[in-house]
Amino acid sequence: MKFISKKKSLFVAAALGFSMFTGAPQSVLAAETPAYTQQDLNAELTMAVAWMQNSAEYRELCYQAYNAALDQVVRAVSHHQAGDKPLAIVLDADETVVDNSAFEAGLIGTNHAYSNKNWDKWCAAAKASAMPGAAEFLQSVDKLGVNIFYVTNRSMDTQYEGSAKNMKALGFPQVDRRHMLFKTDTSNKQPRYDEVSKDYDVVVYLGDNAGDLPIGTYHKGQAERNAIVDAHKSEFGHRFIALPNPSYGDWEPALKKDGKFGDYWKLTPKEKSEARNASLKKWNPVDEEQGAHVQSAKAN
Repeated sequence: MKFISKKKSLFVAAALGFSMFTGAPQSVLAAETPAYTQQDLNAELTMAVAWMQNSAEYRELCYQAYNAALDQVVRAVSHHQAGDKPLAIVLDADETVVDNSAFEAGLIGTNHAYSNKNWDKWCAAAKASAMPGAAEFLQSVDKLGVNIFYVTNRSMDTQYEGSAKNMKALGFPQVDRRHMLFKTDTSNKQPRYDEVSKDYDVVVYLGDNAGDLPIGTYHKGQAERNAIVDAHKSEFGHRFIALPNPSYGDWEPALKKDGKFGDYWKLTPKEKSEARNASLKKWNPVDEEQGAHVQSAKAN
């Protein structure tokens, strides 16, 4: 009996030892696999923000946009006659003339996400910089006697004072309540565009987001947004001027192909990353080689 008990004991011990090399490690590894966090998602900003803050190419695109816009303004002023509506330009603020990349960079390495509270603090700090060439462009437009309307979705209730302080410090002209049309009851800018165009001849619209232009992309899906832009392709570089911004915008929530426009923001950080990756058109040299081997094998 003692021999059998000892044998049983050895069998149990062996079974437990075996489980340590089979099932148990899998459970331990599964438990130790870290969840995909907001910090992981924030890390995906690094390339876009590094490019915006450091590349010569980003500066080139900014200068190119402002030069094209100024050409349109100069031409309009030269043809303007007494009795015509006064001339104006309409532009977004953030990533159109105001550089907020420091705010985006500040999220990298942290578990913080964009929030109205964090954005309120950023606007109040008044630490945004001017995009390359923005102040010179706006000052030139002002000297030509053209009205400048900043149509931005910064909040009139909580962000006006800090924004006005920041933009004045950057040398932007016409920074006042008449020319700064902030968000009140809707983030759809079309009602504000309509308000300006009633009394002014708008020469050019500038923005980093398709929603910064009066073309009707508000809360539209990806395919619809692209189709609307394609329908207006002849106006870009003339009536519509686009500024570069790969770090955020309405293109991102449009990546979610099912459900409503705002559903993307309800996703977990992991699900947002998956939606981004699922949208990519990919080519891989390894996959290409494997495909060639398969085709060769079938042929033989």
